[in-house]
Amino acid sequence: MTDVLEKYKFYEGTLRRALLFTGLWPGSKLKIRHRLLTAYHGIIGIIVACAVINFCHRYFANRDRFMKGLALLLAFFTVFLKTTSFIFYRKRLGDLHHSLAGTFKRDLENEELRPILLSPLLWFYRPTILLASSTWASIALCWFRPLIFIAIQRSKGVTILKWILPFSTVYPWPIDPHTWRYPAHYAFEVYSGICLAIFSSSSDALFGFYVFQISAQLRTLSHRVRKLGSSKNYHQEIRECVNRHEILAKCQAHVNQIYGPVVLWLLITNAVIMCALIYQASHLGFQKAIVVVVYIVMKSVQTLVYGWFGTFLATECDNFREAVYSCDWPGSGEKRLMKDVSILLMYKPFILSACGVANVSVDMFVNVSNTAMSYFFMLRTLDEQKESSGT
Repeated sequence: MTDVLEKYKFYEGTLRRALLFTGLWPGSKLKIRHRLLTAYHGIIGIIVACAVINFCHRYFANRDRFMKGLALLLAFFTVFLKTTSFIFYRKRLGDLHHSLAGTFKRDLENEELRPILLSPLLWFYRPTILLASSTWASIALCWFRPLIFIAIQRSKGVTILKWILPFSTVYPWPIDPHTWRYPAHYAFEVYSGICLAIFSSSSDALFGFYVFQISAQLRTLSHRVRKLGSSKNYHQEIRECVNRHEILAKCQAHVNQIYGPVVLWLLITNAVIMCALIYQASHLGFQKAIVVVVYIVMKSVQTLVYGWFGTFLATECDNFREAVYSCDWPGSGEKRLMKDVSILLMYKPFILSACGVANVSVDMFVNVSNTAMSYFFMLRTLDEQKESSGT
């Protein structure tokens, strides 16, 4: 149990440091330095995104290069949307954070409930680590791509080297590789990649962190409800369960409100990005396709992890309702007890949704994958029609 508790502290501490870097940590009061941090990183992201837009505009007729730039552009837009949602719902996010932190801490201090509370941690900790690792791996491969490209040229004996930048960007000014401009732009894009990775991975991890805290407390509530019959002061116990459930229902509504637009955007853009990357990989050699495949894996993992978190919460909610049904309340003869239990059963299930369009579940992964492959085969058909008309 000590090992699991250490993992939880590491999970929370790492998430806190990452979000403090972005200026979006909900556990602190809004200060001018947080606004400046967010604005500073936002300006960097906007500059690189504009350079990517310029790249897409220049190579609009080249479907391969255009799709390559489009995938990167949608990644930046996704981070912009997450940041905008966090800023717009900052008060709601703060209320969500402090409500869950307070109730979770009370259960964590209870020696009987602590093992139950932390029992689902690894179901969230490991997917979060996997998603963050794949995000950083895809960004790191972009950083090393120019170096690998130069090494390949040197191995082939090329005398006039072609220098590229980590991202698919075109700036409105020339970048001479023999002057300070190239290393300056290279360092700038590396830093923008760090910002992109931290913003993306931390916002995804925060979603899992809140869903874990809600799910874990639902599990402790199930335990407490099952023990109502053996409790001497079950009136107070059931009232505490009702009050806690009301807090969790409010927190679940906050998560829906904050992350609903984000999940809906991810459903659409991940299908487009995966399609663009699959199309790009189909036109590349094995060595160059490795970077693209890693990014495809990252987007697939992101979709699957979001769906898994939503499914886990819905399952814990169903388990809680089963625990309420099985606590032998109808035959107790206690009107107050039956009233309180009826209140618990009247609450809607904790189902996360993407703005009411789709439920957040593992089915999202299947739907996104099917959509991406459908778009890919459509592009292949267009290519074949273009080749046949050209001949």
